[in-house]
Amino acid sequence: ALHTALSDVLSDNSYRHAELGPGVHREAERLLVGFTGRLLRAADALHLALALSVNARTLVTFDRRLAEGVQLAGLNAFPAA
Repeated sequence: ALHTALSDVLSDNSYRHAELGPGVHREAERLLVGFTGRLLRAADALHLALALSVNARTLVTFDRRLAEGVQLAGLNAFPAA
């Protein structure tokens, strides 16, 4: 069921290529500082910063901590946290 749902979400050609550059690193640092109480990890902050850099609406993650950070940043987490 989860595989089918994930395949459906990802098959609609809504992928975006994101470059991991200095601006994304700065945004990740800002997220780490801003989410200190939420224990956002460095790799999670980079993933979230990349999603924000391409104006993503949804980020796919099975990590509960990252899903919470995604929602705090105003994006949807799939599957929902």
